[in-house]
Amino acid sequence: MRRAALLFALMAPLLAAQAVPENSQAGRTELGWLRVPSVRFDPFRHAFVPHWGFVFTAGGFGENNTLNASDLGAFLVLQDNDDLRVGDAIDAMGLLPRGADAAGTGAGDATFYLGGPIGALAIGVTAGGRGYGAFRLDDQAVALLRDGNGGLQEFSLGNSGGAALGTAEAGLHLLYRTRPIGSPDGVRLTFGAGARIVRPVFYASARSTVANGGRVLVSNDTILANLGIQIQVTPIDNSSEVTDAAFSGTRGSGLAADLVLRADWPTNGIAFEAMLANLGSVTVERVERTAYNINVASTRLDVVLDSIEVQTADSNRVRDTVSVDVTLPRVARIGGSAWANRILQLDATLSLAVTGDFATPAAVELGSTWRFVRTLPLRAGLIIGGTQGIGYTAGFGIEGRNLLFRVNGQSLGGFLKNARGAGAQVVVGTFF
Repeated sequence: MRRAALLFALMAPLLAAQAVPENSQAGRTELGWLRVPSVRFDPFRHAFVPHWGFVFTAGGFGENNTLNASDLGAFLVLQDNDDLRVGDAIDAMGLLPRGADAAGTGAGDATFYLGGPIGALAIGVTAGGRGYGAFRLDDQAVALLRDGNGGLQEFSLGNSGGAALGTAEAGLHLLYRTRPIGSPDGVRLTFGAGARIVRPVFYASARSTVANGGRVLVSNDTILANLGIQIQVTPIDNSSEVTDAAFSGTRGSGLAADLVLRADWPTNGIAFEAMLANLGSVTVERVERTAYNINVASTRLDVVLDSIEVQTADSNRVRDTVSVDVTLPRVARIGGSAWANRILQLDATLSLAVTGDFATPAAVELGSTWRFVRTLPLRAGLIIGGTQGIGYTAGFGIEGRNLLFRVNGQSLGGFLKNARGAGAQVVVGTFF
């Protein structure tokens, strides 16, 4: 409720928009171009365009709450010069935020779209690949290396873990747009639904298998550890395996559903939209699972190290092959837009938090689109929340009758070298 109230507060100034002048850029822009392009997942991003055509889209983003571009650059320089030492990695622990987990997330896709309108209906067919990734490192998991055991002697893995999923997908989406309701200036509703066949081509995850992340005790005279770690991964020996998995489904399959509802008041330049997407799961077959169990107790560090080496040796690892059900990271997004004047469109979007293997905090996107020339939009905005805190967005495009070209970029968690993440997207299409 508080999130919805926040979005309403952000949109309140937009609700005061006056009627759009018919000869302005706002009045001459087709409704299909008014949806804000997003680097993040949007299965309906092209279905709203009221013309037949095909579009290729490629993009993605990655973000974290710890290391910025300068930090990562320093590590790359050390690695390139073969100067990266274990001590450097331990020193980097000091960059992790105290009292908070280190976390990161990312996603990307490359898709091909073909579709267009049939009367009041619109149909779109998509095919392509998509990837997701996320990790979380509990503050307790790095406190020993970062802070030592002077102030705290007991540690655990907590909720540390990570996952990655790559998929091949094919989907069908339908839209139905009503005529103006009540009067020629009334609201126009658009209902959309779609389904996608999802086939996994890669999956990996790591997590603790001991309740509460296990236990590590380091006191003045005792070292004790009780840890369990499980790693699951689909092995890939060559690129042909990826192709076979995408087309034959030999690594599993799943289904995902997408829904959207949009309300437009064209005369006033106001619109509201709600979307639920990626609702579903995928079963990954033949996942190799490896379990490590470490139980040591000693007063001598050398004995502890020898015991860990023995317990993690190949002969003591527990291996098997399993099927894994993976819940896709859902999308729950609400937002609105309005023309502030003859050339400026303002937007606000709230993406609700995602839980599960690919957890992401809630985020608010505030955007502006400037149309000094109707078919040449310029975009700029902010992203608040998510994993990175605050970010900046910018983009430009050509949105003509026959040509679509967009480039969007994001600097997340800061600007340029201070950024703790980045995103980019390129869209190229043609309409008949």
